[in-house]
Amino acid sequence: MKYYLLFFVFLIFNDLSTAQSNKSDFWNEELESSSDVIKPTTISTHPFGIFISRLNHNFNVRSTDEYSFSFEVSSGNVVLPYVKSYELTDSNDREISKNQPWHTREFSFDLDKVPSKIKEFEADGVIRSYRFNFTLPVTVNHELNFSLRANSLDRGKYPYSIFTSDESIEWFHRNIAGGKDPFSRYHYGINKAGITYKDKNNEVLKMENNDFLISGLDINYTYYPKLEMNEKHHIYLNFGAQLGINTSKYNPASDFGVSSSVLKKMIIKDKNILSFGLSAGILRQHIFEYGDGVNLSNQDFLCSFEGLINYKVKLKNSNRISYGINYNFQNSYNKKKDMDYIVLTGQRINTHWQKTISHLYEDLEGWSAICTYSTKRFSYFVYLREDLNLDNAPDLQTGIGIKMSIKKS
Repeated sequence: MKYYLLFFVFLIFNDLSTAQSNKSDFWNEELESSSDVIKPTTISTHPFGIFISRLNHNFNVRSTDEYSFSFEVSSGNVVLPYVKSYELTDSNDREISKNQPWHTREFSFDLDKVPSKIKEFEADGVIRSYRFNFTLPVTVNHELNFSLRANSLDRGKYPYSIFTSDESIEWFHRNIAGGKDPFSRYHYGINKAGITYKDKNNEVLKMENNDFLISGLDINYTYYPKLEMNEKHHIYLNFGAQLGINTSKYNPASDFGVSSSVLKKMIIKDKNILSFGLSAGILRQHIFEYGDGVNLSNQDFLCSFEGLINYKVKLKNSNRISYGINYNFQNSYNKKKDMDYIVLTGQRINTHWQKTISHLYEDLEGWSAICTYSTKRFSYFVYLREDLNLDNAPDLQTGIGIKMSIKKS
């Protein structure tokens, strides 16, 4: 339903701006010269996703005539207590499991003897993602972007995690929404850091406090077609392709994805620009493999979708400040149908104890609030992201970054 709503809002904006299509050439030039929507990477700092080359959707309308460098840091708090899953392999056992609620299945089998494939997973701490980006404009219609990905894990103490520390999140739960210790942080102990995952082949992913790794390099190509509707209706399209080279020992493989975006721009008042964009893409995992890794996902394809509303205000000194709302969707890392027969075990401390593993079979969704301040050469941006499924992957995520543009000689 939410996707139909986003499309409906897009149509409303299109109708409203049609009435403005007869504005003076001055307004058209203002729209055309303000091409960029500076959007940070708002994809989740997921314990598995940080090792995969996921699509970062692009809402620009053309390549600029400048080189640009950017650096981003994002931090996401996860608390996923230990859960063990049994993927039943016998067809009769699977049928029995399908006909029972998930939370009673573990009492129906002798799990020490039943034929199954076992997974074990737990994660705690603040996952930080670092991105170094370089954008190379080829022509006004073609652009290349290179993005180096790195990640670390720590306990999230002050002053490095003002919003994403365990203390800050639990203060919010106690005083504003959620109640006392809804995710059992205090039960298991706050300010801890560690990720351990054992897949069904007994391959292990492990990160400890203060671990740092370079997880990959993404090479993106974007094509911005020049169409009649650009100047007539201020509607723009772009098409992208991404090659992701994952470099960690846990996922020694390359991924390939394609995406497409549509953006609508309109003048509101005093040269302020409202943009509304939709973007969709699909990533084919493991097109190349160069080693044995951990089975992080049994999906061949990761599909993603983003919606963006961005309002850019021109200040008296000709600088700009932008406010944005971003919605991000990605399909589950594992096939949903597998949950029909999987048996989960763990400590039943709260009502959603199973989320550590069950969320791997659920879609990921999140909303982000973005603010960007731009001068002639620099842009500074911050964002805050909240997941919509209470899956703690992550619970709360924040990001900050800077972009520098250098005019081509």
